[in-house]
Amino acid sequence: MDTDFVLQLLMYTIPAVVVAFVSYVYFSKLIEKQTQRDRFIIENLSKSQFDSKALKLQACERLVILGERINIKNLLLRINPTSEDINAYQFLLTQHIEQEYEYNIAQQLYVSNELWDLITSTKNTTIQYIQVSANQNSTLTASAFRSRLLQDSVAIQKGADLVIKAINEEAKHHLNS
Repeated sequence: MDTDFVLQLLMYTIPAVVVAFVSYVYFSKLIEKQTQRDRFIIENLSKSQFDSKALKLQACERLVILGERINIKNLLLRINPTSEDINAYQFLLTQHIEQEYEYNIAQQLYVSNELWDLITSTKNTTIQYIQVSANQNSTLTASAFRSRLLQDSVAIQKGADLVIKAINEEAKHHLNS
């Protein structure tokens, strides 16, 4: 009975010890490789400095494009009415402005708060201008409304030009710093 008990104990203990030893060796090597990889990554990150200036300049480029695309004259020349319904055209214009803005919203990480506020304000002013004009000229067709917006957009154009100038100034600042 003692020999059967000892044999049974060995039968369960030896495989458990072998599995524990193999697991220890495997995980030790795995941790060693992971540590070497982490050291390599840390050494390479510390050697190559992350150039934020390039990202800031790219953001300024994207924001200039945004400024040009939400510029009322460029917007009206690029987007034709799909029907003669003035409300549908107003919605289409507003939707394009919002999509452009949302597409570039991550660029705010790389520019000053003042510049981003100016861009947001210009976007909102342009949308408000379109909506107010649509309400005042609700009897016009979409094509006539488009023509009216093009004629009357001088005041709103100054805001868009100001945004482009502000972006250029910020880009110059990033280049000189």
